[in-house]
Amino acid sequence: MITSIENQTIALSGLFLATELVQTIANTGQYNEGNMRIALESLFNTDPDTVESVYGSVNNLRPGQKRLVDQLGGTDSKPNMQITQYTLTLLKLENKCHSQPQVMERISRGIDGANTMRSHYDTLDTEIIALLAKIYTDNVSDIAPRVVVHGNREYLEQETHANCIRACLLAGLRAAVLWRQCGGSRWKIVSGRQRYVNQASKNLSSI
Repeated sequence: MITSIENQTIALSGLFLATELVQTIANTGQYNEGNMRIALESLFNTDPDTVESVYGSVNNLRPGQKRLVDQLGGTDSKPNMQITQYTLTLLKLENKCHSQPQVMERISRGIDGANTMRSHYDTLDTEIIALLAKIYTDNVSDIAPRVVVHGNREYLEQETHANCIRACLLAGLRAAVLWRQCGGSRWKIVSGRQRYVNQASKNLSSI
């Protein structure tokens, strides 16, 4: 992957897209189908020609870029602390998983299996979402630090919503992998936050 602010901003926007979905589902039991599809389908784009093509286009990441600006934009932004926590924890988790090739291999095989099922089911079908959730549960959920999701207990305890949250966490992990491949790091989010905000704002203004 080409290391650049543009590509790092795309990857970070993908991560924020996924973590915002987690926060929304946990608190409202609902999600935007278009955003959910973009996040989950990124899992199946494992050999992209460009970083942008992982998500189809920069335009598809508009919600994630808006969230990036809100989270990192400074005094005029509206950061959500739950989303911040989910994002940072997923970055730490990706680092742990990256150091365990057998874990990444199992995740990759699971995603390949889910992709095969997509010849019979839509990406947002409950069968696909349940399988993606199982991949996360079986391979990631017990690795520290665990992502602790807060929200409305009514939704968190419902299997359908819990599966959606886990599937989005898996999509967030995929974005974290992309972020690392593009040269990103947790330190760069701090040191380069204004550059990412500027790039995301530029992308948003040109869409």
